[in-house]
Amino acid sequence: MLLIAGLAASLPSLADSVSDEDVKLALVYKIARFVTWPDTHAKTDNAFRFCVADKDLHDRASDRLSGRKVRDRAIEVKLLESLDDEFQSGCDIFYMAGVRRSKFTDFLADAAGAPVLTVSDTPDFVTSGGMIGLAKRGNKISMQINVAAYESSGLVISSQLLELADLVNDSRRAKR
Repeated sequence: MLLIAGLAASLPSLADSVSDEDVKLALVYKIARFVTWPDTHAKTDNAFRFCVADKDLHDRASDRLSGRKVRDRAIEVKLLESLDDEFQSGCDIFYMAGVRRSKFTDFLADAAGAPVLTVSDTPDFVTSGGMIGLAKRGNKISMQINVAAYESSGLVISSQLLELADLVNDSRRAKR
């Protein structure tokens, strides 16, 4: 819990000295450490696939995440410019930063129910079926998590991370 609190507290100071895109990439990398994927999703080559839908973001992510690991798996940054058969089996995280709504809607339809963590900074991403939305509020980055979307995928998000986010489509909250 202390680690997450430290991360959240450090974001405003990070945002002052680096770009918003770098802060969001760092946050998505940290978020991955609080998510558990189903055993059936493990790759034979053991790479952790961090997929993006933008060439500039691919280059930035490749540079920033080079040599890093998630759950003892080396990160491989992969560019997805269109949907293909490799999407669901080839991505652990799909970070759709700056993707137009019309395009992310197609990606989310393909990802529905798959163990692929979907993250974006696009407005209305979470209410449209995405799992984690990032938004800049003042000089801070906030998170929204769509509980129904990640639960239907077989992913497990740590309660520590859930405490830091605004929850959307949380049936447990409605039962209280």
